[in-house]
Amino acid sequence: TDARSAPASITAAPPTPDAPPADFQAGAASDQWEARLMARLERYRYYPAVARSRRQQGTAWVRASIDRDGQLRALRLEQSSGQPMLDESALQTFRRAQPLPRIPEELPAPQELVVPVEYYLR
Repeated sequence: TDARSAPASITAAPPTPDAPPADFQAGAASDQWEARLMARLERYRYYPAVARSRRQQGTAWVRASIDRDGQLRALRLEQSSGQPMLDESALQTFRRAQPLPRIPEELPAPQELVVPVEYYLR
């Protein structure tokens, strides 16, 4: 019988989650692609030595539009870290990391996303 049509009963088990939505495949593909993208950006991110020596810290938010093949179509600073050197380094991270991971066929292209690039002294 369908669990939803069965009479409710009190049990210690948590309720069964509903079936995932139809676009679950695209959601999983999107998560995997974003994880690959973030890992690649992390490899190319660097903390400028001068900014580090001046103890400059902050998060630059970068808006990127990426085509199917992982090339940047557009790149801009969405929100400044408050430190021009860190903002420029954040933009350079995307440029150096090209080509970015290819967008899977299940996802629309281009993809546009806003990514925080963090610079904090440990």
